[in-house]
Amino acid sequence: MLPVYNVLVLLLSPFLILYLLVFLYRRRDFRAGFWERLGLFPPATAVTAAAQRPADEPCFWIHAVSVGETMAALPLVRGVKARWPRCQIVFSTFTPAGRAIAQAKCPEVNQVLYFPLDVWPIVAAVAGRFRPDVFVLVETDIWPTWLYVLARKNVPAVMVNGRISQRRLRLRPFYREVLARFSFLCMQTEIDAERVVRVGIDRAHVMVTGNMKFALAASKQQDPQALRAELGLSDGARLLIAGSTHPGEEVEVLRCYQQLRQHDKKLFLLVAPRHPERVEEVENLFRAQGLACARRSRARGYPTPPVLLLDTLGELSKAYALGTFIFVGGSLVRRGGHNILEPASWGKPIFFGPYMDNYSNIAGSLEREGAAIRVHNGRELAEQIERLSNNPARLLEMGRKAALFVAQNQGSLEKNLEVIESVLRQRPK
Repeated sequence: MLPVYNVLVLLLSPFLILYLLVFLYRRRDFRAGFWERLGLFPPATAVTAAAQRPADEPCFWIHAVSVGETMAALPLVRGVKARWPRCQIVFSTFTPAGRAIAQAKCPEVNQVLYFPLDVWPIVAAVAGRFRPDVFVLVETDIWPTWLYVLARKNVPAVMVNGRISQRRLRLRPFYREVLARFSFLCMQTEIDAERVVRVGIDRAHVMVTGNMKFALAASKQQDPQALRAELGLSDGARLLIAGSTHPGEEVEVLRCYQQLRQHDKKLFLLVAPRHPERVEEVENLFRAQGLACARRSRARGYPTPPVLLLDTLGELSKAYALGTFIFVGGSLVRRGGHNILEPASWGKPIFFGPYMDNYSNIAGSLEREGAAIRVHNGRELAEQIERLSNNPARLLEMGRKAALFVAQNQGSLEKNLEVIESVLRQRPK
């Protein structure tokens, strides 16, 4: 299957290049890392990790595709550095937002870069330049040629926080060959592990280690009250937060807020679009309905307008601590939902839509525990929030159960580190 994949990449190259040029023209934020994606690094800034580490210490390459995966990788980066203090860490992402988070929150990392395009000469050159001793993939951003090149160089690959959708089972021959390149697959749930085995992977190379986002959610490093002051929220203000929203969801959130605002003038709304470049679009939507808005990056304290827009990176988790009600986006539209553990860890009642494929097991567990409520549109969201507003005891109980759920599901980080250490120890010299 890999030769077929490479032939297709070569045949489609003219179209891929044309698409890439159009994409770069439209997305200015991706232009800065264009040469890195081709495996070209300026001598003054590119660090060859293999040349700068002690001979007896390993080089880890950790890859996380975007913001959510990068945030999940933070405990892993710290755990790797604690276990191998003199090691080198190369951290790659695919998106500018993921790279910005890694640069801001991973001081332990020696090199942050964009992941190379999965074309043979490019990935072979990059792997030869950095010479990692182990590759760790966070979740499922799989690149077949890269994995093949690593296997040729006897570099073990480990997947952590792994998950696989039912849809991917339709391409079993392809995924069987690709996933077989991993030395070990650490999956989030037993369902994910079973699906990998059904693809054709030996169960001896598969383990359920849980979700590292529990470890991230449990670690509170910043005081959210400073953010409250910067946003200009008084101590008694009630806040509805819509986090990681996508097109189509802000309209439903707007309908919900307009309904709630009729009876609660002290209720504020904070919206955090999943992609920061959409902030202006979302701002125009709310202003068209006569609602005053303020962006987080321009907030200057009191007085606070009804709608706040979170246009900064890495602050959503902290913002959740200020919320009275939390809606997690990517779930009213077919995006699979986003991280519901962050608001849960702060002990907040959670709402999400019907499309929570990415967190289906966690979402179902939170529902069964009475810590979360599934809704289908803005009207239902408003009705559920009104019911909770009239039942403060239920509101507090939902939050307590959410925090307890996170606390009871720790331990994935240590399990993943043990697997990585075992694989590294068995690597052929």
